[in-house]
Amino acid sequence: MKKNKLYIIAFLIICGLYACKHDVLNNNTVINTDTTVIVAPPIGGGSTTTPTTPAVSDTVCFNTDILPLYVSYCGSAGCHDASSQREGVILTDYAHIMLGIRAKQSSSSRYYTIIGGSMPPRASPQMSATNIATIKKWIDQGALNSQCTNVCDTTVFTYAGAIQTILANNCGGCHGTSPGTANVYLGTYAAAKAYITANTTLFNNAINWTSTTAAMNMPQSGKMVSCKITQIQKWIKAGYPQ
Repeated sequence: MKKNKLYIIAFLIICGLYACKHDVLNNNTVINTDTTVIVAPPIGGGSTTTPTTPAVSDTVCFNTDILPLYVSYCGSAGCHDASSQREGVILTDYAHIMLGIRAKQSSSSRYYTIIGGSMPPRASPQMSATNIATIKKWIDQGALNSQCTNVCDTTVFTYAGAIQTILANNCGGCHGTSPGTANVYLGTYAAAKAYITANTTLFNNAINWTSTTAAMNMPQSGKMVSCKITQIQKWIKAGYPQ
């Protein structure tokens, strides 16, 4: 009888350990990682001689909108990056992210429904409601491995109008909560302005992916599209308008 109790206790412990792991939910045996969609926003109104600024596409793009969120908030070193693979989960590329995503079925996508619960961990920076809504929209649009280039209006470069969102989406998981990874905090206007002013060359090299040390290139998900880099550099050059 005592032996049976020991077996039961051991069984419960094993079950408990496995219950802590993220479930990998995807019924597809093959994930198409080759699908690449180049989204070119439609041109706005105006005449042919004086066109207006192109409208921003409504399509949620994986490379500019989704991958930075998963890498920044979940795939940093020590968590779900390719080296650490905490709990057997990698969230730094399309193929691995799709192991927990079901296209057009956000409610059945584990790597979406778990956000705000146990991912990211409660003590870590959390995605905003806007971030979560963006991921849902991407899934509902088909969860494509879409690659977009022209996704922003470079005439808008105030902190409230563009920069705050760019920094939050691409840097927030590591540098959105004080003191920030490596003591780099970009979570507020004052903090971002102070850090970038004191480290302008370092920061510009990081976002342009020209740092002498590859690990210092940011964001770690990959170089931002050129229009977002342009917005940041215009913001800096203009004296950090709010």
